[in-house]
Amino acid sequence: MSTFASTNPRQRQTNLKRIPSRDAPQKSKSLTLSWTEIPEWQRDNDHILTGYRHVQNSWTGCAASIFGYLHNETVNIHSHLIGAVIFLFFIATFQSSNIAQYSQATWLDTAVFAIFLCSAVFCLVASAGYHTVTCHSQSVSDHCHAFDYAGIVTLTVGSFFPCIYYGFFCEPHLQILYLSGITITGIGAAYIVLDPEYGKPTHRGARTKVFIGLGLSAVFPVSHLMVSHGISKLVQEMGFGWLMASGGLYIFGALLYANRIPERLAPGKFDYFFASHQIFHVCVVLAALAHYVCVLTSFHHWHSGAGVC
Repeated sequence: MSTFASTNPRQRQTNLKRIPSRDAPQKSKSLTLSWTEIPEWQRDNDHILTGYRHVQNSWTGCAASIFGYLHNETVNIHSHLIGAVIFLFFIATFQSSNIAQYSQATWLDTAVFAIFLCSAVFCLVASAGYHTVTCHSQSVSDHCHAFDYAGIVTLTVGSFFPCIYYGFFCEPHLQILYLSGITITGIGAAYIVLDPEYGKPTHRGARTKVFIGLGLSAVFPVSHLMVSHGISKLVQEMGFGWLMASGGLYIFGALLYANRIPERLAPGKFDYFFASHQIFHVCVVLAALAHYVCVLTSFHHWHSGAGVC
């Protein structure tokens, strides 16, 4: 009689149970996961098919993913970390490289630039931080997403302060009017986008419209400036071209993000590089830099003697 035939039936059943089924979900040994392997709460863009991090439930695990390995959030994290470092450098050098040039510069010059530069750093750090911890847990991801949105609103509002201050340099009452208006509008936008309902992937378009609408509130003071100063003076002496470039970059990036282009056109091809969210991040940094050039141009315009009230 063969050995197989003499095996105890109960022992044979036990051995069969130890054989894993092909259909049973296996724990991935890879550093990253595919769309089908991640939990529902991590799913945001179904055109990004690979490169997802494991749920860490650990701050250390999230931090290790910043430089430890390539994943589909790497570019989002690094692009805004680099941007934050650039603007921290501007904060550290602005006083000595700009304010110190003009004896007539006042604390108001320092204040409006500080508001803009600090709002840029807050936005970029909040964004990089959020994208770092999206793999921590659902609760942490949801709460940190609110900081990401708050950063966008803060940067938008903060960008207005030097623009309005130098645009209406000789008209303090208009400075107060427009800065009060944009601040109130920003508070309203923050209230909308921080609502947990708007944090859902299905509301990406609505969020984008709120952000674009907040940015387009600049139409009113800019139109006023075009009438009072003239387009030629704004472009040639006050950096208006840089302001338009900044606005164009924001809108371009936001539209790509809202429509998930280019990954919508070729799912899986832009998982690690050149996805819409990554392009949007780069556009945000470039737009903030263009805005800085604009307000620096206006600052020098008024304090070099070219502009006279």
